[in-house]
Amino acid sequence: MKYFYLISSLSNIEIEDKAFSQDYLNELIELIGRNLSEEDLPIYQALLAPGDNQNLLYVLFREYHDFEIARFKSPASISTDILENYRRNYAFLPDYMINYLDEYSGSFATLSLREMEQYLDEYFHEHIIKLADPFLSTYYQWRIKLKRVIADLNARSYPFLHTRNDVDERPFYDTKTLHGLTDFEDISNQMLPLIESNDLEAIETKVNSYYWEFANCWQQSFSAEQVFAYLVKIMRLHRWRGFVSKGGDAKMKFEKLIMDLKEKESSPKMPLI
Repeated sequence: MKYFYLISSLSNIEIEDKAFSQDYLNELIELIGRNLSEEDLPIYQALLAPGDNQNLLYVLFREYHDFEIARFKSPASISTDILENYRRNYAFLPDYMINYLDEYSGSFATLSLREMEQYLDEYFHEHIIKLADPFLSTYYQWRIKLKRVIADLNARSYPFLHTRNDVDERPFYDTKTLHGLTDFEDISNQMLPLIESNDLEAIETKVNSYYWEFANCWQQSFSAEQVFAYLVKIMRLHRWRGFVSKGGDAKMKFEKLIMDLKEKESSPKMPLI
């Protein structure tokens, strides 16, 4: 389906933009959702699903392990009210979440936080595979590999951290080849000195550039893929605006976390969120 009117009405955004508030970015996300066809809506929801998945885990961690998370993640497609009362709101949850809850509801108290996260990831990626959408499959395969590279580099700089050596072993639907996208070996070479220098803003800035590069590979005019690529940019800009707004506080918290982890052995049961 072509989206002439929708794409024409969307603001031009760049990662350096400071004029766009998170509220405005949320409005753009909602605008896209309201104007998508029924066929494309599941792809939109799947792109927002990482926020939904983390929010569900936050609720479950708190309920079964008394592990409190500071705040819910945004953007997401499922309201926090629905997730806070997920037992009464099954009808509003996607199938993969329902299957996950049905399968493990009797085991959450005995599962580690890491296992709870891992099993939800497996259900979600099965959901992505079933949707069989080239954009979605390419995006999540690319995103998983990028996260793996960064996790491995973090573990190299901080040996007490865990790597995710299995995350790219997913039988994703045939994905599109994105010519010109930065090679993952190049990403590793570019990211390592930034991670070693502990420069959070530089790390985020570099990762932003990779997401922008990915999104810019999907530029078939007025196509659904162009809309989805724009949504990827909005979500990354939303994260960036939140990071910038925290200023030096984020760096202080990160440094304290690193010191705490150095002082004790990192548990393989802790989540990777």
